[in-house]
Amino acid sequence: MTTQTKPKVSTTAEVPAPKAKITRDHVARYLRTHSDFFTHHADLIETLAIPHETGVAVSLVERQVELLRNKNKELDQKLHQLIKVAKDNEKVSTRLHTITLGLVSIRGFDETLSGIHDLMHTDFPGTKVNLRLFDVLPETAVKDCAEMEKTLQKSKLVQDLFSSRRRGVAFLTKRQIENVFDNENQEKPIRSAAAVALKKDQQLGVLFLGSTDANRFQNGMGTLFLGNLGEILGSKLQQYTPVAV
Repeated sequence: MTTQTKPKVSTTAEVPAPKAKITRDHVARYLRTHSDFFTHHADLIETLAIPHETGVAVSLVERQVELLRNKNKELDQKLHQLIKVAKDNEKVSTRLHTITLGLVSIRGFDETLSGIHDLMHTDFPGTKVNLRLFDVLPETAVKDCAEMEKTLQKSKLVQDLFSSRRRGVAFLTKRQIENVFDNENQEKPIRSAAAVALKKDQQLGVLFLGSTDANRFQNGMGTLFLGNLGEILGSKLQQYTPVAV
């Protein structure tokens, strides 16, 4: 008689494989790779609560509208800033063009100095003008040119002002203003001032512009106009150096 072997019956219940835990990163990764998810589940958009800066929960649609509104506001501000820069540059160009035309018709060294003085007072009304020239320019009598001085060498003041400034524009400290404008003898003291290097191939002097307004010339203001002005005036003055270029 043949004995049949019964199959063994496992007494241990089969344990299903554990499901992987879905994390927030998984959800975020899925949504990034399935950008059309809410297209097929539009009903979920209204039910999602998005935290707001005020602490009040808002729907996804409201949050998207707010983000778009803020982005449009930023773009609008940038556009207005670009328009302002363009208008400022146009004004700078116009002012420099007017000054250049005024210098073109001037002949002679003394006449040039007087012309610079007049042009500066026209372009900077109410501003004290002090023009100091170095010994690279010819000896000439300029005592009749009001508020102009002739110096024979570059002073430490000038070296300190322009040692690290590429555009050749500097704004004076209170002590430097005293040294340049002699406020003790001024009816209305100078409270802010700018120094502009007059240069083309070499530095020929310095144009000091002083104002009784403490905010007229100060660090942080643009130097494009003043820097270009110094190059234009320097180019004109260089015509009178011993070896004109």
